[in-house]
Formats: sequence, structure tokens, C-alpha cells
Amino acid sequence: MSHPSIRAVLWDADGVLQDTPSDVWGLATSVVAQFPGALTGAPIDEASIRRAAETMGLGDRADDVLSVWWTFDVLAPSLAAVARVRASGVRCYLATNQDAYRAACMREKAPYDEVFDGAYYSCHVGAAKPAAAFFEHIATDLDLAPEQLLFLDDQPANIDGARGAGLHAECWTHREGIPQLIDILGAHGIRV
Repeated sequence: MSHPSIRAVLWDADGVLQDTPSDVWGLATSVVAQFPGALTGAPIDEASIRRAAETMGLGDRADDVLSVWWTFDVLAPSLAAVARVRASGVRCYLATNQDAYRAACMREKAPYDEVFDGAYYSCHVGAAKPAAAFFEHIATDLDLAPEQLLFLDDQPANIDGARGAGLHAECWTHREGIPQLIDILGAHGIRV
């Protein structure tokens, strides 16, 4: 199957471009649950995270809780693949669900602003994957038809959401390896 009309690739962060230890991820999920709407822009900052940790009985571990937002490893092979796609003439964008505090941490720690043509954090978009509104916002902002976008994510629900919004979408995690990613890209007409 060839899709020579792909004009841009949207890349998820966690599981695709960066790896977060599962124990840290579990703690992050439980704390973020204390902030309904954070992924779509509701306020969250260091002070509010410390208060949530206290409320959860983790006040003595507040610094550990805060470190969760910073704990991820940027994956050089994935970033190299992004560079190869961009070198082939296809634009690349970060498309990730993050609260505002983690988005700021990622911008400070990871080189995404230099590696990508742009970034779409759910907290800034006002909608989160798998909602169609997330993908529709990106397509509109890029002035591209949904079928001109390829979305890569490690979560099947997000893939379904993207496809429902008219995008090409493939499930891939960094653990599956770059050769499989190259095959996926090639199946969509992107030769790297």
C-alpha cells in the first residue's frame, strides 16, 4: 500500500520518542489524576503538584513526585529516524498528550524544538488524543487534509482516534525497533 500524498508525520512522545520507567509512569498517572483536565489545559504547576502529593499522603516524597515529570530518556535512534524523515522532505511534528508542567519539562530537557518542525501538546491544543478534535486541530493548523498526515503512536486507542479523524495511523513503539519503523514509513510512501 502506497500513500505518496503523506506531507507530514506526527510523532507521539512517550513510548515512541522517549522512554519512562514503568514505576515512575504509575506514580505520574496517579498524581495527574488529581488534576482533571490537565491534559487539555487545566492549570498544573510545581506548587499544585506539591499540594496534591500532600493530599495523597506523599508529602514526605514531594521532591520524588515532582521528579516524575522530568524522568524520561530521550531515544537517540527514534530522533535519528525523525531526522531521516525530515531529510526526505516530509515535515515532522511532535503530537503528544501532556500537562503543561510536563510539556515545560520536555521542552527544557529534550531537543524536540530543534528536531521537529513544530509541536502539538494536548495542554496547548485544548483536546487530547484519542479525541478527533486533537487531530482536527493539527490538520487545520498545518493547512493539510487529514489524509495527508501519518500519525505514529504506541497506544491502539490513539491510533483508532486518528483513523476516525481521517488520518493514516500506525501503532509502533521504540521497543519494536527502527527496522520495523522504516517498514511502516515505507508502506506509506516515505523512503528513508
